[in-house]
Amino acid sequence: NNLGLGEKKEEKEFNITAKSSNSSFININPNTKWLRKRSEQHNTSMKGYVVEKKMVQIDTLDHYVSENQIHKIDLLKIDTQGYEDKVLKGSLETIKKNKIGIILTEIMFDDVYDKYFSFNDIEKYLLPFGFRMVGINLVNNNLFSGLLFFADVMYFNKKYFKIK
Repeated sequence: NNLGLGEKKEEKEFNITAKSSNSSFININPNTKWLRKRSEQHNTSMKGYVVEKKMVQIDTLDHYVSENQIHKIDLLKIDTQGYEDKVLKGSLETIKKNKIGIILTEIMFDDVYDKYFSFNDIEKYLLPFGFRMVGINLVNNNLFSGLLFFADVMYFNKKYFKIK
């Protein structure tokens, strides 16, 4: 499937970076320690870290699930470098219908991208529909040195698994 997920069907500009896992629809903040370090690691300048901008088709998870007649998703992983809220907005019908059991998402707390989240920014889409946070994995963090601070957070849907 050569498409991105978001809050609506559209075509959107995607920033492709020297390290592909940092690519995002959200712009990278210039002149951060993170960008300086990543640029050095990939033998490029800070301005050259975004190597290409490409137009990408976006669909919603709700439309994709309906179109492909998907009845359940045991695990949905969302690691979209600051676009997590848009993916969740486009998934609300699937979430409301209890078709997703577990959501694993990344929450960024640093200013690497133009946008970052609090737990509330993610949980407002999940808690009203039976999801509860069950785990946090702090990845590559060093709060005291000012390096990138983010976490992978797991939410469990008790209704999906029919647990009281």
